[in-house]
Amino acid sequence: MKKLLLLCCVVALLSLSSLAGTVTTLYANNATGGVPYIYQIDATTGVVLNTYTNLQGVNGRGVVDVNNILYYTTAYDGLGNVWKYDLSTQTQLGVAFHVAGATALASITYDGTNFWIGDYSGTNKAFEYSPSGTLLNTITLGNCTGYCDGLTYFKQGGVGYLLSNRVDGCCGGTPVAYDVYDLNGNLVHANLISEPNLSTGVAWDGTDFWTSNIFNGAISEWDMNGNFIGTQTLTGYPNGFTPLIEGMSFNFAQTVGTPEPGTLIMFGSGLLGLAGVVRRKFML
Repeated sequence: MKKLLLLCCVVALLSLSSLAGTVTTLYANNATGGVPYIYQIDATTGVVLNTYTNLQGVNGRGVVDVNNILYYTTAYDGLGNVWKYDLSTQTQLGVAFHVAGATALASITYDGTNFWIGDYSGTNKAFEYSPSGTLLNTITLGNCTGYCDGLTYFKQGGVGYLLSNRVDGCCGGTPVAYDVYDLNGNLVHANLISEPNLSTGVAWDGTDFWTSNIFNGAISEWDMNGNFIGTQTLTGYPNGFTPLIEGMSFNFAQTVGTPEPGTLIMFGSGLLGLAGVVRRKFML
């Protein structure tokens, strides 16, 4: 019995570790004057692993990886399109849906069920959409002055939040502030991250945040309290594809996922035994 309990504890600990801090593949949409392209990046090294170029729209903004499908946005198609791209076959799947009333879109993020999309038409709105294209909610990000292009969903203590920058991070001066909002648009924590470089995209890997240094060809890592951890310079990108990273994301099936019900049952009292050992990070 003791051996079984110990085994349950070990399996539970390994599983908890797999849900946070192990997601390293970052997808980043690049700003261009024409058709966008998207980088696949190893966030731990800064090495560009792949560059996807057979995309649609004009001037890349947001991207989110959900179950091996990239949903991405662009700044200047005039239609508020969210596009789809199949990573397995590396093929364009066309328009997933339109965001009504928006002529341009900024970052896109995912809460495990629905998308959150920042407006890039000059307002400080963010829209919640179902994968089928139904508008579920529209919120106002009070500290956003318009054209905010860094937005990510994250969870803290089992509760979902949004982290957004305040301006178009390419051009609004430094430092670039990122604020925390609840899913009704209420400001929860002002200036959690103060990025000293011009910074647009932001992503959450399940443990830490990452921001893009748009003109430095680099990405920076921050802990949940907004403390700077380090910077990775991007390398290995093709000639002619200079990094101007806008929106970024890790795989949200991993960052917001939970164990299967059968797995939870298998953990049993092992999880209870770990309850006093595993310490949560506290941010808010």
